[in-house]
Amino acid sequence: MKRRREEKDKFHNSREASGSFRKRTEYEEKDTTPSKLDSVHDDLKMAIMSRLPAKSLMKFRCVSKMWCSFIGRQELVDSLFAVSSAEPRFIVSFSNNAFGKPEEKLTFLLSYQEGSSSSCLVPRFEMALPVGLRASQEYCASLHGFLSVYTDHGLMVCNPSTEQVFNLTKNTQFVGYDPIGGQHKALSVHLRDPSSARPHLLHKVLTLGGGGGWRDIEGTPVPYIPVSVGVCINGVIYYGGYKYNSTTDFKNKNPVVMCFDVRSEKVSFIQAPSAVVLCGKNAIFIEYNGKLASILVHPPLARSIPFDLWILEDAQKHEWSKQTCVFPSSAWESVSCRRMSFQGTNKAGEIIIVPSVVNTIKVQPFYIFYYNVTTNNVRRVRLLGIGDNEEFQRSYGFVGGYECFVRVAPHHVDSIAFLNNHVL
Repeated sequence: MKRRREEKDKFHNSREASGSFRKRTEYEEKDTTPSKLDSVHDDLKMAIMSRLPAKSLMKFRCVSKMWCSFIGRQELVDSLFAVSSAEPRFIVSFSNNAFGKPEEKLTFLLSYQEGSSSSCLVPRFEMALPVGLRASQEYCASLHGFLSVYTDHGLMVCNPSTEQVFNLTKNTQFVGYDPIGGQHKALSVHLRDPSSARPHLLHKVLTLGGGGGWRDIEGTPVPYIPVSVGVCINGVIYYGGYKYNSTTDFKNKNPVVMCFDVRSEKVSFIQAPSAVVLCGKNAIFIEYNGKLASILVHPPLARSIPFDLWILEDAQKHEWSKQTCVFPSSAWESVSCRRMSFQGTNKAGEIIIVPSVVNTIKVQPFYIFYYNVTTNNVRRVRLLGIGDNEEFQRSYGFVGGYECFVRVAPHHVDSIAFLNNHVL
C-alpha cells in the first residue's frame, strides 16, 4: 500500500507537468550563472542536444536559465523530432481498473522500439495517467509527439516526453494533426438541439496551443449521425457515420465515412459499404499503407479467425477494395482473452493485434501479434514484466479478475514540444 501511494503521488504530479514547468522556470530565472555549455557554438549545441533522449533534455532545463531557453527553441524541438523519427516507438497503455475508487485508477504508458526483431522485449516506462481507459472506445493514437487517448474522463491528450497532460471537454470526440501547418486540433460534434427529433449537428474546432477558443464550423454536409471513433491519416480525420438523404428525410440513412480536413477545417463524406461502418468498439479504423482501412471480424472457425480488410482505394470515386484474411487459431491459443483488438500497422505493413484486456486471473505472458496480410504469417513479441510478473500485477492493481484494458499507439516519435495556452 505504501508503494502504491508513493507511485500515485508521483503519477499525480505528472498530470501537472505544465504547472511544474512554470515553477522550474521561476527557479531558473534566478540562476544566471554561466555554464561551460554557454560558451559552445549554437550549431554544435544543437547537434549534441538533438541526439539526447527527450526526457534528459527536460531535466536539463533546470540547469540554468540559458539552458532552459535554448532547449525551448523551436529549432531544437524540430531537430530532435527529426532525429527521433528515424527510431519510432510503440506506446502500450494498460489501465488497472481494479481499485474501487476512481482516484485510484491508473493508466500506465510503456514503450518499446518499433523496428526490433526480438521475440522478447522489456518495455520502457514512460509515465502514468491518473485515470482509467474507456471500455467502449478502443482508441489510442500518436499525433506528432502527442498521444490522444479515450479515458473514463473523456478524451485526453498527453506528451510522454514532457509529461504534459490535459483533458478536453466532454463533447470532444476527435483529435488530429495538420502536418503542413504543424497544428494539433480537436473536433467536437454534438446535436444543436438534443430535444429535437432532427439530428442537426454542431461542429466546433479548437486549435491546441493556439491561444484561441472553440469556434463553429459552417457549411457542414447534410445531417448525419457519428457512430465510431476516428483515425487521423495525413491531416484528415476519418470516422464512421450514417448520412440522411436530405434535410427533411430523417427516415432513410446510408453508411458513410466522414472526413474532417484538419488544415481547411472542412467536413465531407465518402460513401462506404455497410460492413465498413459499425457502431462503438465494433468499428475498427486503421491506417494501412498510407490509406484508410476498416476491419470486420467474423465469428471464429475451428482453425482460424477470419476478418475482412476493407481499404479505401480512391476517396474521390468512393472506391473500396476487400481482402479476406485468416488468422490461425493456434496462434491465439496462448491468450486467455478471446477478443482481438486491432491497433494499426507497423512500418512493415503488418497489422498489430493485441488482447483487448490483460489477464488478471492468473499470471501469464503478454504478447503482441503481427499479422502479414500478404503471406498470412503471424509472429508475436512478448513484453516482459507485464502479465508474467506477479509483483507488478499485485502492486499496481492488475488483480481480482477486473478488466484491465490494453491500447497500442504505433509510430510514436519523441517530442519536447509543449502545447501552451490551450483553452479547454
